[in-house]
Amino acid sequence: MVHNILLVGEGNFSFSVSLCESSHGECHLTATCYDSEDAVSRQPLAWCNVQHLRDRGAVVHFGVDATRLMDQALSVNKPYDRVIFNFPHCGRKAGVKKNRDLLTKFFRSCADVLAQEGDIHVALCKGQGGTPEDRPMREWHNSWQVVAMAAKAGFILSAVVPFGSDHYSGYQCTGYRSQEKSFHVAGARNHIFTRSLPLEDIIPLNLISTLLPSFQTPEEFEGKIHSRGFLERDACHPVSILKEELLAIIGNSLTLNSLEDTFPLICETRKGPAFPWSSGTQGNLHCVSIKEGEVCSRYSCDVGEKQRCSHREDSEKNHHPIHGGHTDQITRLYYLRPSLAHFIEEVIERPDFAPSSLYVLSGLVFKKCLISRWTMPVHHETLILWGYRSDTLTAKLQLLMDTIENAMASILASISKETMVSVHKELEKREANVKDNSLRFCRQDNGVYYTINMSAPAFEHGDQNIGTIMTVTPGQISKDFGLLLVTLNLDLMTMCLLDIPDWRILWTPDDRFIQQFSQRKLRPFQSFSLHPPYYMHDISFWVAEGTVFDDLEFHVIAQRVSKGSIADLQLLDQFDNAQTGQISLCYRVTYQSCDRALCNEQASEMQLLLREELQKCLHITIR
Repeated sequence: MVHNILLVGEGNFSFSVSLCESSHGECHLTATCYDSEDAVSRQPLAWCNVQHLRDRGAVVHFGVDATRLMDQALSVNKPYDRVIFNFPHCGRKAGVKKNRDLLTKFFRSCADVLAQEGDIHVALCKGQGGTPEDRPMREWHNSWQVVAMAAKAGFILSAVVPFGSDHYSGYQCTGYRSQEKSFHVAGARNHIFTRSLPLEDIIPLNLISTLLPSFQTPEEFEGKIHSRGFLERDACHPVSILKEELLAIIGNSLTLNSLEDTFPLICETRKGPAFPWSSGTQGNLHCVSIKEGEVCSRYSCDVGEKQRCSHREDSEKNHHPIHGGHTDQITRLYYLRPSLAHFIEEVIERPDFAPSSLYVLSGLVFKKCLISRWTMPVHHETLILWGYRSDTLTAKLQLLMDTIENAMASILASISKETMVSVHKELEKREANVKDNSLRFCRQDNGVYYTINMSAPAFEHGDQNIGTIMTVTPGQISKDFGLLLVTLNLDLMTMCLLDIPDWRILWTPDDRFIQQFSQRKLRPFQSFSLHPPYYMHDISFWVAEGTVFDDLEFHVIAQRVSKGSIADLQLLDQFDNAQTGQISLCYRVTYQSCDRALCNEQASEMQLLLREELQKCLHITIR
């Protein structure tokens, strides 16, 4: 395939000649410079290179402004698959601000001439880029902040490689202080940018409106209700691959009965004893309200698809306040299901339920949570149920633990094999990671409750709780038998296994994520958006006297307003005014997108929206 390549800001055209010779006719080359043709013709080396390029069929343009590419006569080979700008500089002793402005205008100009799947290469001298790839790294304010400047035009940094001038035969850098002098390129880095999906495309979704129109719905899940095919059979998403591999390995040791998730997304608070597996704590539930006098039906997780569990039909008529066209005006609490364990009573009442068999159910669950990169308001859960008699509890519990541990060890080994390299140091690193990823069962409450913990290099805060094992004793649900109840957070397990540092990546619609798993094999995640810029904003407000401030609700509102673009939200300061009884709180909001270009202006707009929304939803006064 022949590629169209545009070079801008060329000095003596020696880089263009080197690229032309090494491409072996596999690209259409358009080389440009800012100087006029007359000025270049008086430079022997540059003019000789121009003639060489033209003899090889390359196109050469003079007087081209890299910040106004659409205004130039460059339409012959447009759109370009690659635009290259080596060592951009405003000339003379221009400061970092002027050079940042140059980069911003250049990136915006590239957006008009670059192919949709094209990339931009920007080579910068050591330390100029302002990313951790620079050795040493300059202070942020003293760098060119290349990633942030590219974000203004909708581009993300996808790769950084050393700029090896010795790889380009005949290349001679020139242009030091606008003169025909060379400059230092040792330690230079080539920054490769690609298009980001537009931030504006993230549209808050009325979560349940397509399921149950009579419910008012939270909007902070940004389209996640459709599950994007995570758990569909043969899906290329790593969560789906992990679930299938995990259950397949467990199924080799124990007989599994896989249940289809036909249970409702919306649940009603149950009467009777509040079991810890049934509804969670009210504070972290996503509650929904029903409009008075309206009729709704029970729907499954499949959007718009009505279903009823025939074996529960009679009891459902008594259990649910609205059924079959009759309305019940009694006010009841409804909420998005926080765990699939809410439905264990329905499972064990199935006519075909056998306590001696293992039952598996997977699907979406929802909980309110504080904003962080590893806690998620929505995730995919796998529930495992296994009945036991009193004399078999110890043996079955140990067998279940061993089976899960062996299954995870097998998956880790396959991941390590997929990424095996010949370099001994890399092998040692892989082995260390496998050890770090091992499961740990931590007993709580005298063996009735276990947490399943796992760590990974991507996390800096120790072990992550990826699941639980609970013992439901005979008599709690069924008088005839007890239950071993396992819940696994598939999303968090995937993050730990594949070194995915942010749960939001799992939900990205960017094809570059799914393509990494197109062969349906688990392998460490390779980021396509490196060192995304972040922007910190502080917000202070008074909480009215006698009002209890809901910190969790504050985080939920912030997540919704920012469309998931807040990476961290921390309380900085609290002041109690003894005279007025008011409390002043100050929070620091860190805006950062893990998969899209986010610029400072967009973060500032989100901050203003957050201030407005908080005053509407909470009893506070912005300071």
